[in-house]
Amino acid sequence: MAELSNEDIRVLGRAVGLEIGDAEVSHVAHSLNAIIEGIDEIDVPGMNDVEPLPIILPPKEA
Repeated sequence: MAELSNEDIRVLGRAVGLEIGDAEVSHVAHSLNAIIEGIDEIDVPGMNDVEPLPIILPPKEA
């Protein structure tokens, strides 16, 4: 997977309501790209043979 650019990080942040400033965006991009690279290296045998299921949580009681 191609590394996420600083602009990609800003767009992702805005998608969840975060504004990532110029001072932080490089650090966030470096950290997030390192996490993605680490996750890509995880290889659980048979994982791609299993159909993903949504997690449906019960509603919170008031």
